[in-house]
Amino acid sequence: MDIACFEQGTIIKKGKNLIKIALVYPNTYKTGMSNLGFQTVYALINDIDYVSCERVFLPDRGMKGVIKSCETGMVLSLFDIIAFSISFENDYVNLISILKKSGIPPRASIRGHSFPLVMAGGVACFLNPEPLAPFVDIFLLGEAEVLIGEFFALYDSAVGKEEIKHIMARELSGAYVPSFYRSVYTDSGKFTGIKPCYEDIPETIKVRYVKGLYKIKTASIIITPETVFKNLFLIETGRGCSHGCRFCSAGFIYRPPRFYPEAGIIDTMRQAKKITNKIGLVSAAVSDHPGINKICSMGIQNGFKISFSSLRADALTDDLIDSLVMSGVKTATIAPEVGSEKMRKVINKKIKEDDILCAAERLVNAGIINLKLYFMIGLPFEEDDDVKAIVTLTNKIMERFLASSRKKKKIGTITLSINPFIPKPSTPFQWYPMASVRKLKNRLKIINRGLKTASNIHVKSESHRIARINALLARGDRKMADILENASEVGWTRAIQQEADYCKSQLYTKRLSDDALAWDILDTGIKKAFLFKESIRAKNEKISPDCPMIECEKCRICR
Repeated sequence: MDIACFEQGTIIKKGKNLIKIALVYPNTYKTGMSNLGFQTVYALINDIDYVSCERVFLPDRGMKGVIKSCETGMVLSLFDIIAFSISFENDYVNLISILKKSGIPPRASIRGHSFPLVMAGGVACFLNPEPLAPFVDIFLLGEAEVLIGEFFALYDSAVGKEEIKHIMARELSGAYVPSFYRSVYTDSGKFTGIKPCYEDIPETIKVRYVKGLYKIKTASIIITPETVFKNLFLIETGRGCSHGCRFCSAGFIYRPPRFYPEAGIIDTMRQAKKITNKIGLVSAAVSDHPGINKICSMGIQNGFKISFSSLRADALTDDLIDSLVMSGVKTATIAPEVGSEKMRKVINKKIKEDDILCAAERLVNAGIINLKLYFMIGLPFEEDDDVKAIVTLTNKIMERFLASSRKKKKIGTITLSINPFIPKPSTPFQWYPMASVRKLKNRLKIINRGLKTASNIHVKSESHRIARINALLARGDRKMADILENASEVGWTRAIQQEADYCKSQLYTKRLSDDALAWDILDTGIKKAFLFKESIRAKNEKISPDCPMIECEKCRICR
């Protein structure tokens, strides 16, 4: 793909003795260039004088030929390091495919010294790296800003792949060298933990985080029309979320949540004006930023078109709505997640039904005529009546929606996005199984039947097959590597069938509080006992307070 003609901001470094890094997003260019984390890593690595970082993507479906870098067209096998940036479990199999297509053995154990060092990082890796462990030489686990500089300072002093691995395992906090650890199983095949093979490496890997966001800015480096968002300049407003929804890993692994300074965000927006007037504000909870109203007001005054990655129904300010309207937004997204008050308590979703209804009404009154509603099915403690409550809530939203739409003499649509619950690591629901396919199909039938006669309502559901694959990869241990590699050859359906017993146990077995979990090798800073206490509170339908966002040393509730 010739990208030079439509990209702004590409970095091409020339010179002798540069360490050459292939930064690989294991999906297509369009998907990868829509990922702010990927762009951030690209800039951070290229900020190091003696390192050159080039981007590599999975070819679009149907494209043939050798996989090459965007910047110079260099093939993967000629780089010193291949670094995979992985945000989503469903991209794991693409890592294997990319290595194979490049003539590089996927398994770390059979890659000789002549092949590049293979690394991986990204949020999917520091949730659970184990399914990918046999394919990766070194994981960097945590936020790139605190890891990349330290890694290259140590890398520059090492000679040869094995020495690099030993130095990183011993000296770099956040570096995980899987070949230096072994998975332990009982005679019956039950996983009991991961043990280091050497005495001078840590028993657990500390996931690294930036303490505060006051000294950094995270925004688009390269602007291109060939993305999901088309010439949208992305600006991160914060990391993490204080609300502690029990299904959501972002609400726990990024504790305590941190916000970028309002002045820094506004300054970044002004710089973006030289390139585009389209701004995308990104975080787990954009509307929680304490300066969001000022940021939106500045955007409106300066003619920006602003979009948001997420909005809470109980935090819709007039400035937020005005920004959406001024930006020409015609569809707004709200995530009620569940329909009943009981399930809101179970998942710790601290919004009321009236918050959701009022949000829908205010958005339509403002001229945003289409709504998208996110719901989950298959959650722990969910019953048929709770699913019927999704139908009831949707009908109530529709009543407000229609009443407001008639005043505007323009009626839009409501789209329900129904997603199966996937038990994620480092959450209070990590011990619970996924609902069976039969149960998920029955839940979906309840919703479809209940809304069958409703006009202007569309129901879309995530593939149960894809959800099961993602759950396997989220929960699996190193035995998943064989299934992953097989899936890259014969497809997921056959690969899962051939290991049916293992897959069923990973998907549908409830874990006990003292069971070893594959991701116990990671130290995210959150106490396992705290997460389990939260799971008990879920069972008892107890709401827990938000993260107080004070110094952890003073709070000590979850750490």
